Amino acid sequence: MMSNVSLINLKTSDTTTLQRLLQLYYFDSTSWSKEDIGIDGLYDGSTASDLESYVNSQEAKAYLIWVNEVLIGFVLLEWVEDEKRLIWELADLFILPKYRGGWIALEVVRQIFEQISTPILVATFKENELALRFFKAVSKRLQLNSVRELIEDETTPFYTFIINEHI
Repeated sequence: MMSNVSLINLKTSDTTTLQRLLQLYYFDSTSWSKEDIGIDGLYDGSTASDLESYVNSQEAKAYLIWVNEVLIGFVLLEWVEDEKRLIWELADLFILPKYRGGWIALEVVRQIFEQISTPILVATFKENELALRFFKAVSKRLQLNSVRELIEDETTPFYTFIINEHI
């Protein structure tokens, strides 16, 4: 069943689709991100042309998530500096609500972790309890080399973890 999950690299022709999915993601996250809608009726200023930076980039990756040939979400990865080194951050993961609660997100993360041979930073909003529970479950279900929580300032809105640090 899990083999039906496909992560497809973003192509230039997909940037408008990603822009639309990002709007759903921002809407879905407003209860914990506290983001306001812009005067243009959109949540974020990213245009389709802005998102082209994810196409063929060495510093960022974007994948559309497909299950049984149905588009159900996206995942974004970006290079970030952590403790004076560059590592990948699993920056955003969005799956349409209809497809949540099963094995799909776990399979997406498993595929990402298999592709990346460096440590991965994962941060969740402290108020996003669902994401925090999910990543704690991921650390138990997948055979990860290590999971280290970074101790952040109390005022930071995130819980931050470094995964597979001992690769």
